[in-house]
Amino acid sequence: METSKKRRDRKNLEENSNLLSLLFFGWAFPIFWKGARRNLQLQDLYDPLKSDESEYLGDCLEREWKKELMKADRELLLRKDGVKQPRRRPSLMWALVRILWVPYVMQGLLLFGELMILRILQPILQGWIINYFNQVERQTTRNEVLLYALYLVIVTLGIIFVIHHTNLRTQQTGMCARVACCSLIYRKVLRLDQAAMNNAAAGQVANLISNDVARFDLLPIFSHFVWIMPFQVVLIGYVMWRSVGVAALAGIVTMIIQAIPIQGSLSNISAKLRSKIAEKTDERVQLMSELISGIQVIKMYSWEKPFDLIVSKVRGAEMKLISYTSYLRGIYLSIMLFSERITLFLTLIAFVLSGNSLTANITFTLATLFSVLQVTCAVCFPQAVVLAGETAVSLERLTDFLLLEEVKSSENVDSPTNNGIQCVEKMTPSHRAENRVGIKISNVAANWVHGQLPPTLCQISIDLKDQSLSVLVGPVGSGKSSLLHLILGELKVGAGSLSFYTSENGIKTNKNSRDIRISYASQEPWLFSASIRENILFGQPYDKTRYEEVTQVCALVKDFELLPQGDMSFVGERGASLSGGQRARINLARAVYRDADIFLLDDPLSAVDARVGRQLFEECINGFLKGKTRILVTHQLQYLQQAETIIVLNNGSVKCHGTYEDLIQSNPHVLASEKSEESNDDISLENNCEEYAENKKTIPVAIVNGDGEPKAAAKSIEDPGDVADEEMETGQLSNQVYWSYFLAGGNICSLILIAVGFVIAQVAASGTDYWVTYWTNQEARRITLKSAKYNTSNTSHYNDTGNIQRDSSYQSEWFDEFGLLKQDVTIYIYAGCVIGCIILVTLRSMLFVKMCVSASHNIHNSMFSNLLLATMRFFNNNPSGRILNRFSKDIGTMDELLPKTMLEAIQILAMMVGMLIMVAVVNPWMIIPIIIIGGVFYTVRFYYLKTAQDIKRLEGIAKSPMFSHVSSTLDGLTTIRSRGAPAELMLKKEFDRLQDVHTSAWYLAIAGTSVLGLVLDLFSGVLVACVCFSFIVMDDGNFLGGSVGLAISQSLAMTGWFQYGVRQAAEVVSQMTSVERVLQYTNLPKEGPFTTEKPPPVTWPSNGGLTFKNVFMRYADNEPPVLKNLNVKINPGWKVGIVGRTGAGKSSLISALFRLTGEGLEGEIGLDGIDTKSVGLLELRPRISIIPQEPILFSASLRYNLDPFEQYSDAALWDSLREVELGNAVQSLGFRVAGGGANFSVGQRQLICLARAILRNNRLLVLDEATANIDRSTDALIQDTIRRRFSDCTVLTIAHRLNTIMDNDRVLVMTEGRIVEFDHPYLLLKNRNGHFFQMLQQTGKTMAEKLSEIAETSYLRSSEFHKKASTTSNDTVNEDETTTQSLPLTEDCKDR
Repeated sequence: METSKKRRDRKNLEENSNLLSLLFFGWAFPIFWKGARRNLQLQDLYDPLKSDESEYLGDCLEREWKKELMKADRELLLRKDGVKQPRRRPSLMWALVRILWVPYVMQGLLLFGELMILRILQPILQGWIINYFNQVERQTTRNEVLLYALYLVIVTLGIIFVIHHTNLRTQQTGMCARVACCSLIYRKVLRLDQAAMNNAAAGQVANLISNDVARFDLLPIFSHFVWIMPFQVVLIGYVMWRSVGVAALAGIVTMIIQAIPIQGSLSNISAKLRSKIAEKTDERVQLMSELISGIQVIKMYSWEKPFDLIVSKVRGAEMKLISYTSYLRGIYLSIMLFSERITLFLTLIAFVLSGNSLTANITFTLATLFSVLQVTCAVCFPQAVVLAGETAVSLERLTDFLLLEEVKSSENVDSPTNNGIQCVEKMTPSHRAENRVGIKISNVAANWVHGQLPPTLCQISIDLKDQSLSVLVGPVGSGKSSLLHLILGELKVGAGSLSFYTSENGIKTNKNSRDIRISYASQEPWLFSASIRENILFGQPYDKTRYEEVTQVCALVKDFELLPQGDMSFVGERGASLSGGQRARINLARAVYRDADIFLLDDPLSAVDARVGRQLFEECINGFLKGKTRILVTHQLQYLQQAETIIVLNNGSVKCHGTYEDLIQSNPHVLASEKSEESNDDISLENNCEEYAENKKTIPVAIVNGDGEPKAAAKSIEDPGDVADEEMETGQLSNQVYWSYFLAGGNICSLILIAVGFVIAQVAASGTDYWVTYWTNQEARRITLKSAKYNTSNTSHYNDTGNIQRDSSYQSEWFDEFGLLKQDVTIYIYAGCVIGCIILVTLRSMLFVKMCVSASHNIHNSMFSNLLLATMRFFNNNPSGRILNRFSKDIGTMDELLPKTMLEAIQILAMMVGMLIMVAVVNPWMIIPIIIIGGVFYTVRFYYLKTAQDIKRLEGIAKSPMFSHVSSTLDGLTTIRSRGAPAELMLKKEFDRLQDVHTSAWYLAIAGTSVLGLVLDLFSGVLVACVCFSFIVMDDGNFLGGSVGLAISQSLAMTGWFQYGVRQAAEVVSQMTSVERVLQYTNLPKEGPFTTEKPPPVTWPSNGGLTFKNVFMRYADNEPPVLKNLNVKINPGWKVGIVGRTGAGKSSLISALFRLTGEGLEGEIGLDGIDTKSVGLLELRPRISIIPQEPILFSASLRYNLDPFEQYSDAALWDSLREVELGNAVQSLGFRVAGGGANFSVGQRQLICLARAILRNNRLLVLDEATANIDRSTDALIQDTIRRRFSDCTVLTIAHRLNTIMDNDRVLVMTEGRIVEFDHPYLLLKNRNGHFFQMLQQTGKTMAEKLSEIAETSYLRSSEFHKKASTTSNDTVNEDETTTQSLPLTEDCKDR
């Protein structure tokens, strides 16, 4: 979502081209010259034409779609579930037709003229030329036939120009339909309500904008043939009738039967399969989206195998359906090759058996007419029907998506721009919104799922006064976030009323919600790939004074000082390069920077410590925002006294509400139950350490994520070099890509068999054509001999091929009296050739398709298995959109488009070779122009491919940002919509800009194929001229009509087919870039080893003892270590709290334990005496339980989320849920979890993660700031459960709240990747100069005393105290780095 990128300014040369340039596509030549000299970049591509721009097309389609919705809404039905449903379903097809029909109809009329006039003139002129070579009845003069040949060449050139221009324009129309639909889909995404969004996950949207809309690119090319075909059949039937009479019906009826019943049924089956394939692809891409998002958790849980199994299962079902459609396409392409031969065979047989004599004129006029009819009936019409069926399925899926429930949209507001960036609102330094807005909610009930009981919110009645601070508190899942969503309009009011009002002089005036500006900070911070400043501004104009104030009160100034580029530092996708606390503060700053009337703040204080939390509350929420209406969700109960209104929620209802004093008097037990012992402060550590560090020597450090991983990402947005550019091959496509593809589909023997199959099938097809010529020439010879029968007593008879001399009286069952094959014999041989051709061509196609299906299946599996084994660094460096692009668009291309295109290309090029050989056999002199034109073909193709491959690669790369943008939008949808229509407009424009970049590459790709086709066809026209004029000029009376007819008909067929074959071959190369991109992911850097020859015992670790010896860890070879010389021993059963400032290395310590960094780990980590490096990852990770910082759930059953290996009984699963008090939250283990766990609150998700740990019951448990976003009662539940269920286990806690670690056996303090203190918390607090003591003092005097008492009590109860009553535990870490905390710190430690 790189909103700062400016639009490129490379005007499309086509817009100002002259007529000649437009006719010959001269405007496209400059890009080919440039591509021939160097590799192309995205900056080299032209901007799209004005008529092709995404915003224009999206606006047009949205306008027409709204008309369709209005038509449908005139009559509504009420379904049983209470949802209103229109009687008439809106038609996306008609909306598309209305915006694109004018240019498309013009293209259709031009194509109609070409097919009905020029195409029919070709065989007629051909017949007149062949008549010249009729030695018996020659009636045409030499000059006349030369004129006919000239006319034939002119007609051929006319066909060439018309077909290539209509091809380009119809493809352009298809492109416009696709672009318009994608733009409309994105606009719909921005309006989806929360319930619909749970169903429309990122994977489904990615599939819609990649595979479904791809049908629009192909359908317009062929759809005109549906209505032109009947006219052409009638006209060609009439021309044939004039030649062969009723015999013409045999061929035409056969062609129509092939086109309509057979191909129609195939297309019907194909459409049904397409619908099923789309569902499976949605499921697979959604799984991949979730896997990529949660890959770190998957690796730490060691869940690669279950994910492999579930993806393999879905992929297997998908490939089964794809194989059926591929075989259907193979049959269709086979019919394309032999349909003309069948129809010609039946027509000639019917004609001859009716007692007529066969002549060259009749035979080859019919052959060319059937060739024309075949293109329409057997190629284009079936393609149109198949694609229409598949497109209808896609349209249904798109319509289903567009009809999902929406939130009420605000009125569109024209927004100003600032340096090319769309701005949300005008704002001047002196301007502040002065609306005093209150909120009144009366008896409101609302539900996320219609009809669900109990409802999400029930009987909510509150009046939130203007300019007041209202605080929402309550346990996990009580409905706090849902109440904010209700105010935002995200959750629909089911019953009751919600209104906004302004108050002046005690008079309340209701306000329209569209006139209210609401600013919202989400519970889970949402950041997009841009600079920190852009994330805060979010499109609003930069007001320096306000910006500095906001960053100051949101405690971001110090973070900016630590970053090399300050607030211009680039954050990765989802803010991957920042810590959790930094993400939360930037998320809050974005909400605060906007000058709004109401501020909804969903738990912004949970991810920060008490000091920073107090600063945020006092300086920001209750300071900078003073005078605004504020609603704060929090678990930090120490701030309740400063709130004007406190609302306590439980189970979706208001338990009580009022001022602090009111609640203390009337419901003291309510607040008591909400509060924990430390009612004064909710203590957290992250930034306590930061404050302490201010007194120390400050060292500029790289920006770090929650794992303490330094990222090179802290760079200016102007040069976001941290996000690695997508890998792109350059130059010609490597032959290794083809070899890898083919070898993935079969072994060498099977490939040789397929190659031999292609040769034999083509020999059979060409042999059939040649036999027709032989038969025709023989009939001509028979007529000549019969006329001279009585004058040829000593004449030798020979045929035109064998030159076999026979006596005139010689007869047999095979030969007649003239030594020529009898007519019935020639018919039998002809029939055998046709049958052999059908069998061999079909068999060849089936073998080839089987190979392609196997290749696709195996390459996907290889890519997926490699991805699962890839290092975490790969996922950190590659945005999810980039990876998803491989699994959606590239896999879709390889699955469905490539096999058909490749088979078609090989089949057509084999036909061309056969045609050229036959032309050369008939007239050997034609070898010379064939060689010359062949050389030109090769040269043109060579230069074309150099550019075309680059353009196709760029097209693939330009698609990835669209996926990332959609994914990011779905993640932050509530935040985006809270900014109002202008924010949606800004993001819509950004999506349109990304689409325009992709359109630039796509349009040049299709224009390039038209340029190639035109050039090649012009040279094919030259070959036609050479063939025609060479026979006429060189005629010495020995050329037979059949031979001339064969050569001309073959060269005419080449005019269309050759360029189409070469274009398809070029398209194969383009589509092979998808294979190339997929193959890039089959050779990723891998983790490992996963297993070892001598695995540890099944019971390991039986104690849970942990030792670190000289441990160093770095995330990349060229980066400094993030863990430095760690030496520590943790005894079995110890509970150890790990504390330290952001980036101190706390989570990096966990990464080292789980070996997430691969080769970057040095030293020894021992678990029960076994070095973790000596065991495989699948032997290590399952033996360690973890509750991660961000709870990850997957869209599967609850059972799968708890136990994907299916190791535990249902009873054990229910026990684990009851342990975490979720036994009543769901009705069954089969309960479907929404993507990301959206149908559970954040706290409930964390409890499910705890249930996973209880199930595994390992001796070592790790908590990675697991209680950051949950209320105190849930935190207490988790802590109590851990103490009870894991009393004998070793527990490592990356601490967020001090109360959770003060009773631990040890506290480990980290700074800059080193351990600086390690001992019992009570003993650490005795050192008044120690790091830990300083942290505690910053919590306040009262809280420090309470926590010290907890630590002392814990120590006095410990066995350690009883063993050494008066001495301090002394667990030595490294003498240089760590000191036991019973003694004062060394000067070196003090300096640190």
